[in-house]
Amino acid sequence: MALSTVEVRPHSIKLTGQEQPVITSARSTESAIRPAPSASKGRALPPSSYSVSSIMLSQGQQNATEVQIANKALQFVGKELSHIKRALSQALTQGDVPVQELGERLDQSKGRILNELNNARYDGKRVIDNELNVKLDSADTRRFIVPGLNVNRLPEKPEQIRLDFPQGRSVMIQFDGQSDGQRLIKQIDRILIPLGMRASLHDDGSVVFETTERAYKQMQNKVWVTGEGHRFPAGQANAFNVKPQPEGISELGFNLASRDGIKRTIARVNQHLQQVQKSLEQAREFHSDLNVKMDNLQSQGKVLSTDEVNQALDGFADASTQFTSTYKALNAQANLRRHSVVALLK
Repeated sequence: MALSTVEVRPHSIKLTGQEQPVITSARSTESAIRPAPSASKGRALPPSSYSVSSIMLSQGQQNATEVQIANKALQFVGKELSHIKRALSQALTQGDVPVQELGERLDQSKGRILNELNNARYDGKRVIDNELNVKLDSADTRRFIVPGLNVNRLPEKPEQIRLDFPQGRSVMIQFDGQSDGQRLIKQIDRILIPLGMRASLHDDGSVVFETTERAYKQMQNKVWVTGEGHRFPAGQANAFNVKPQPEGISELGFNLASRDGIKRTIARVNQHLQQVQKSLEQAREFHSDLNVKMDNLQSQGKVLSTDEVNQALDGFADASTQFTSTYKALNAQANLRRHSVVALLK
């Protein structure tokens, strides 16, 4: 019996009737490795690298600008409140200041405060809310309650209440006498979302509505409530004055009719001054923390250049070429004819 041997060379085997698998590397050629030439020698290439740290730095710079705007506005508000407090203190001690003239001066100071807060904006958004807090994302939001709309009031009495807001917007609230306060608030909140409003529950059970500053101004003295005789009178709708929750600088009033009224007004002014001081401290802390974070990003956020990216891809291309050769050899051996394998075994 004659034995035959067959020499197999993995890298040069060509199978009849079967094509070699085509495996190519994205950067296996010299032309693919080198960056494409520019259209003209005098034209600079656009930036070809992106970095998450650069985006974060941009956001940090934006926040820094917002805090600077808020800081400047708070300093102005603090000075005006100090002038108001000084005038009230003089009226309290002297007692011979004309009430009408003093009231006009105080109203002018309050008007300058509100105008400054309204102009303290970045990209069209306010950075200080009505309570003199620095809020970079929700300063234009106002919260209010409708007097009498409380989940703890006659909870066992089912009643359907209709609220009519300005611009023809209305909502139906169903008190079924069984649902707890949290569940009822969730239902009201879902109903209000299409109207651009939200609802939450206050500690005393009041339904707190949340809307924009512009919409809140339209709702003052223009919210109508229709009930069924339990929580609200039945029949004709009744107009209610909404109450801010909580009261802020816009609700600051000047009671100059008596010494007690002046004292209460000074106490309110002192509360606003304390809030201004607190907000200024928070703004400084925020600015300091922001500077530290931005410095860390600038030191750690290294952006790869085009040459560095190409160098990394070259290393990947070399590894890919070795893998391609090995794969071709294994694929050729796996597709040997039966008699060739038998010959190799012998």
